[in-house]
Amino acid sequence: MARPARPERKAELLAAILDYLMDKTLADLTFRSLAEGLGVSSYVLVYHFGHREELVNEIIRTIESRLDSIRATDVKDIDRYAWRAFLLESWRWTMAQRNRHLARLEFEATAQDIVAASPRGTAQEHFRMLREKARDWLMLQGIRQEFADTDARLFTAAFYGLQFDFVVNNQPEEASEAFDLMLMVFFNNLDRRLAADGQHL
Repeated sequence: MARPARPERKAELLAAILDYLMDKTLADLTFRSLAEGLGVSSYVLVYHFGHREELVNEIIRTIESRLDSIRATDVKDIDRYAWRAFLLESWRWTMAQRNRHLARLEFEATAQDIVAASPRGTAQEHFRMLREKARDWLMLQGIRQEFADTDARLFTAAFYGLQFDFVVNNQPEEASEAFDLMLMVFFNNLDRRLAADGQHL
């Protein structure tokens, strides 16, 4: 009789795998190298993850789970202070060195996904989700849809772009200053559009 799966063991392995990948790439990841690095048998990895593609999928799903809170949030319940607080919290997550490397792995997986025979599509889905949340939030503030669409895309691209800046350059203070400026521009643009429409906050 096969042993029952232990979800907690799989979670433990994933945490150890992320630690192992702090100075490595997904492209070089194999069950053999990973088993040697973790001090476990390849069988253990095959038992919990099946094959390499599923292992990579699990790694990326774990990294991307940081977006679960915004996915589950109804933007109708977020005022501008709560929206700013969420963005700042997300940015603080990015600024940790460990999370810089997790973001590096996420960007690597995204680049591979573009030319994959069976793309995961999760990066596009998360970009779209954040853009649509930002668009819907802007419309609830009173911004017309044609402006909200463009403003939300600019915001989302800047948000991801600044994360990429930090991943590539490892200059947290400079990236954070740019992020603060991005937030100021975002909210100033919101006020400018509302004023142009003759609305008042």
